[in-house]
Amino acid sequence: MLERFLEQQPAVTATLLDNKLRKGGSEIRTLTEGDLSAAEQVLSLLAPLKAATTLMCEEKQPTVSIIAPLRKKLLTHFEYTPDDTPLIKDMKRVMAEDLRERYVNEEPFLLRAAALDLRFKKLPFLSDERRNQTFECIAEEAAQLKEQRLQNEPEVQAQETPLHAQMCDERETKSMEETPPVSKKTKVLDDLFGDSFSTEDQCARKKTSKELANDEIRKYRDIASLSLGGKVLQWWKAHQAEFPLLADLAQTYLCIPGTSVPSERVFSTAGDIVRSERSVLSSEHVDQLIFLKKNLSKCTIESIEL
Repeated sequence: MLERFLEQQPAVTATLLDNKLRKGGSEIRTLTEGDLSAAEQVLSLLAPLKAATTLMCEEKQPTVSIIAPLRKKLLTHFEYTPDDTPLIKDMKRVMAEDLRERYVNEEPFLLRAAALDLRFKKLPFLSDERRNQTFECIAEEAAQLKEQRLQNEPEVQAQETPLHAQMCDERETKSMEETPPVSKKTKVLDDLFGDSFSTEDQCARKKTSKELANDEIRKYRDIASLSLGGKVLQWWKAHQAEFPLLADLAQTYLCIPGTSVPSERVFSTAGDIVRSERSVLSSEHVDQLIFLKKNLSKCTIESIEL
């Protein structure tokens, strides 16, 4: 609103000087030069907030990983400068105090989400100790997730259909038939020197989940960051084989939207569809119409005959 007023301020001033408005003799109150200057300063202060709001309201990518860097950026923006007027200082103080009280309990979670986002993984706003601690927590959580899935594998196998189990047995039998038998000499060498001269693959298999997770963390921190406009989820999909543990954990974190705006838009869409003229729509048809509206492009929707 302030931005639009400042854009149209010359036209507003010219209109207020019109003699037709002054014929009644009533006093017309206008903004002074000090008021206009204050409005420009307030507009400059609020500009990053507008940009942050627009960014957080997007639906194309989940944005939970951007909350921690964005919060730090806004707190830096609210720091005092020598040119600040008393009004701007008061506004910065109030907004900074309010923002510092938010996301305090969720901060560790938000930092891990930002670390798993290749655009923000450097976490430059943290100290070295805090940054390393964040990645240690990620490694522990990735290892726990792997152990949990390994424990659940027997339950999944127990629920397999008889046909699937039969196919697995046939593949295992065929594999055993194709594998040549181990010679006596190889077995003796294995018993004598297996611990000291194991192959690289065998050593890798003996690593614990925590060690594998730490290896992936080191490799992940060494690669170059993604550009700010890059597609984080697509990157993780393309590098899932390279970082299997971290990719699973990234899916858990980065699928979370940063705000409730997308769900609120779904309610608004439902309000546009269910009106008094269409009150006899069944719940099933309402769900279908909302789904089509939110998932099909406009050109496709116009061509569909509902």
